[in-house]
Amino acid sequence: MVCITAITLDIPLSAIGVGILLPALGVYVIYVEDRRNISPEDRINNAYRTALVERFDTPLLYTSLASIVIYQAITLFFAIGLASTSRTGLALLIAQLPLVFIYTYDDSKRYPVIDSAYVAVVWAVLIFLPIFLSTTLRVTMPTVAVFMAWFAIIFAGVESRNVNDITGDDEVNRATVAAILGPRRTKYLVVSLKTAGLGTIYGLGGVLPALLTVVYLLYLSLCSVN
Repeated sequence: MVCITAITLDIPLSAIGVGILLPALGVYVIYVEDRRNISPEDRINNAYRTALVERFDTPLLYTSLASIVIYQAITLFFAIGLASTSRTGLALLIAQLPLVFIYTYDDSKRYPVIDSAYVAVVWAVLIFLPIFLSTTLRVTMPTVAVFMAWFAIIFAGVESRNVNDITGDDEVNRATVAAILGPRRTKYLVVSLKTAGLGTIYGLGGVLPALLTVVYLLYLSLCSVN
C-alpha cells in the first residue's frame, strides 16, 4: 500500500528506504496485541485461532515487543533527519498511533461504524507515515484523496471480515455495520467502497497503481483477510 501510494503521488520509492517497514511493524504489533487480548466474541468466532494464541502467548509477546522497538528506532532515525523541529515532533507523535490504538480500540467496538472507521484511519495514517518521514510531502488535494481512498478500502475490508463474525458479535451484543445491514447489503457496501477507492487511485495515478491495488486486493481475498 505504501508503494502504491508513492507511485500514485509520483514519489520515488528509493526515497522511502527502510521506512517502508514501518506500517508492517506497526500493524503487526496491533494485531498481535489485539489477538492476545482475547474477547468473548473471539472464543465464539475464532475458537481455533484463540487456542493458538493462548498456546503461543509468550513468543507472540516477545515478537510484539521486538517489533515495537524496531518500529520506534526507525521512526527516530528518520525524525532526527527532518529539518523542521515542528515536523519532527509531529512525526514522533503520529508514530505512536499503534500504541494508542492498542489501548483504545476496545472502547470503539461499542459503536457501529466508529470501530471500522477507527481502524481505517489508523491504517491509512500508517501508510502515509514513512512517506511523511522520508520526503517533503505536504497536505494537498491529491494526498487527501489518496488517504480517503485507502480509508474507504480498509473500512470495506473490516466490514467484509465482520460478516463472518456476525454470530459471535450478536451473542455478545456487539453491533457492527455488517450485523446491522446483513451479509447481502454489506457486500454491496464493500464493493462500492473498494470501487470508489480504486477509482480514486486510478484517477490520480493511472493504470499501474490501480492494477497493483487490484492485485493486492485479490491477494488478500485469497488469504481470507480482505
